[in-house]
Amino acid sequence: MDRIASLFRNSSGVAAALAPRPALVPIPFRTRRNERLDAQPPLSLSQRLRVETQRAHRLTESTGFVRSILRGSVDLQSFRNMQAGLYLVYTAMEEEIARNARRPLIRAIDFPTLRRTEALRRDLATLYDGDWQSELTLTPARRRYVERIRWVGEHDPDLLVAHSYTRYLGDLSGGRVVEGIARRALNFEGREGLRFFHFSGIPNKKTFKEEFRRRLDAMPLTLHRADALVAESIEVFSLNRAIFEELEGNWMRVLGKLIPRKLTDIRNDAN
Repeated sequence: MDRIASLFRNSSGVAAALAPRPALVPIPFRTRRNERLDAQPPLSLSQRLRVETQRAHRLTESTGFVRSILRGSVDLQSFRNMQAGLYLVYTAMEEEIARNARRPLIRAIDFPTLRRTEALRRDLATLYDGDWQSELTLTPARRRYVERIRWVGEHDPDLLVAHSYTRYLGDLSGGRVVEGIARRALNFEGREGLRFFHFSGIPNKKTFKEEFRRRLDAMPLTLHRADALVAESIEVFSLNRAIFEELEGNWMRVLGKLIPRKLTDIRNDAN
């Protein structure tokens, strides 16, 4: 943890991660106007989160890096770099959830079995062969994501519900697919390096996700606050997309270094 703290102390502009910044203001959202009295019953919060984040979800999944992973094109450097970024994000999110655990909305969705920080720590020790903390860097996209989490935890903690919903339910829904692809591409065996994808305390993911959504729908929210949670979930997808786009740039640079080497090998073989 000292390594994580030093990242914030030594990174320019990150010394006061909890202080409000001009760029870190509440995400604007639209209120609905001219609703008809005879309209269909309003959607529940979980239904709104699913429906109104679909476009943001599709945009995130359409990034070149995600598409390359789904096609099975993943190398060790890119995979462990992705998991290092997730470690920084989950450390911030889970610290802020713990700090605000007494708030009723946070308490409703604070499941200890969901926490991923320790699993990521163990995975990174495997992926980097021990010395993983020296590999952690606050890239611009990671910094924006972490700063947003810290700002929310300090100034509007109930919006952490949106971060929890978007990250954890996404991990439960699609994580095993990514695990299977990484296992085949990197020839991993067992759970070493892949513990992040295993929720050992959740025997039935479908039942668990239904309970999570039930708790969301039971939250005593005004329309204004529900709108804010939906808007924050969309922002979380945007922050994730920025990280994937950043990873895509790194991945392309790796390929750029490999391709000339492959061409040289082909020429040598031909000769």
